[in-house]
Amino acid sequence: MSSGDNYEYEKANIPQDIDAYSPYVEKQQSNFVNDLNNSVYANSSLSLVQFDLGQIFNSSSVCDTADMYLVLPITVVAACRTNSAAITTACPGGSNLCSIKTNFIHLIHQADIQIGGKTIESAQPFLNIVKHFKMISELSVNDLATIGGTLGFSKELDAVRSMRYVSGNTATTAASGNGLTNNRPYGQGDAQSAIVESQNSTACNPAILGKINRYVDTSSNSNNFTSLVSVTQLNNEFRPYYEFKSGYHCWYDYAVIRLSDVFESMANISLTQRLDCNLRIWVNTGSVNVSVGGTLNNNTNQSYLLPQAQSTFTNTCPLMVNYVADGSATIATFPGTTTGIVAGLFIAKPPTTSISGVNLATSAASHPLQNCRIYYSQITLKPEKHIEYINNNRAKKVVYRSFITTIAPNIPASGTYSSIVSAGITHPTSVLVIPFIASNTTSGLMDYQWKSPFDSCPATTSPLSITNLQVSVGGKNQLQTALSYNYDAFISQVNNAEQLVSAQDYGLSNGLFSQQWWEWSKYYYVNCERSQSGDKLAPRNINVSFTNNSNVAMDVLIFVQYADEITLDVATGLVTK
Repeated sequence: MSSGDNYEYEKANIPQDIDAYSPYVEKQQSNFVNDLNNSVYANSSLSLVQFDLGQIFNSSSVCDTADMYLVLPITVVAACRTNSAAITTACPGGSNLCSIKTNFIHLIHQADIQIGGKTIESAQPFLNIVKHFKMISELSVNDLATIGGTLGFSKELDAVRSMRYVSGNTATTAASGNGLTNNRPYGQGDAQSAIVESQNSTACNPAILGKINRYVDTSSNSNNFTSLVSVTQLNNEFRPYYEFKSGYHCWYDYAVIRLSDVFESMANISLTQRLDCNLRIWVNTGSVNVSVGGTLNNNTNQSYLLPQAQSTFTNTCPLMVNYVADGSATIATFPGTTTGIVAGLFIAKPPTTSISGVNLATSAASHPLQNCRIYYSQITLKPEKHIEYINNNRAKKVVYRSFITTIAPNIPASGTYSSIVSAGITHPTSVLVIPFIASNTTSGLMDYQWKSPFDSCPATTSPLSITNLQVSVGGKNQLQTALSYNYDAFISQVNNAEQLVSAQDYGLSNGLFSQQWWEWSKYYYVNCERSQSGDKLAPRNINVSFTNNSNVAMDVLIFVQYADEITLDVATGLVTK
């Protein structure tokens, strides 16, 4: 059967009308709602941001929840330090020192949504990790080229052949950090382009370079750009930029996050006249204190190290401290007395800190935008369409997926795991298992892998291996046999889950997973959707079992996704659940 031919035939049969181009009279997309925080954010670890969307109402128009997006004013501040104080000497090339990890979704740890006083999606930890997987399963290469930069991606995913691993919690010569690292923006890319003594020894992560180039460097002006557009004019059009201010390196960014990527219910509610909605979003903020050793600005022996308890990030660290040492000392030149780097990521402005004598608030860095915002569209339908839509959707069924998070810590090398990860869950759709290098002293990590400022994790995961994977729902195995799960099995499971690759029926394929990338950044996905309708409505237990087929212990995050539904009155915003 030719799906393309059938599509063209059915398209040719659709009646055409000159008024069918758009049911809209007008669509205004510049409306926004500020948060309820009044420019006050914790900024020490998790920062709670709250919104009340109940004020979005107009009796003659509707809003589209599917195109709402969140804007977070992110300020990154870094300082070189001695053992007891900040160094205010300028650092040429300092704009290369820090960046935000791929995908702005990693700024969010958890979030919940209430509509009409009813919790629609509850707060579950590590929302960013499961949603990042969903996004890279759906985005295409063309998407990266067009909207990727807006959402916090580069034109490609983080490279995997540039990963390096250092075990142990001590400084190692020429190491760009402890544990797994992937923070070198300069080198020879993801491919081996020169003859060297060891494989990938000069490979870098081009995605970081793309993130660095996002910022206009207003401190250097080597390209004379600020003669054309001033900092004030950059602020007027919301452009990210870097400045060296009061001896501190400062980056200002606008993190755009689609609410439909955070809450699937928002993607599926779509047009509504009233939305009595409250959101709570916990943002990953904090600071790190990195030790720098060896000969500065020399990649033959300079080293980075994050010692134990030198980070205030309690969950994901979305901040990258880049390894910018270069034999020519032209990429970034540290002051000669540097023994460490203090860096932090905050909403709007840094709080008062006391880290090895460094107070990041002394920088006086302040984002041009002092509040978080949610932007929404206001749509005026043609009168007959408006009446028809409201009358037909006074009891609109909205179906969406939520998830439950489980963490299985420190599973030993060659060890096994078997446990009920969710008890009494209704209508499960999938199970996602993600292994990370364990947070123990032998792994080289000061804490969980996703808290490292040297690792692109959780935008990437780890090359650790799982075998004998089995998922059972209500005592019924979802896999015919316990799998030695490989890339072919992964593609089969994801392609079978049409909610991830919905265009496959038309001969199209989405998703950014290549075999090489997946083998170095593992996701184990099991589709649980197929079952009888009666079984889906009955609460069932989900059991996951596997073997750690690696030489080191692993921490494993397990996400169980399940289907849920509400009934919404689009005229009043009332919800039945």
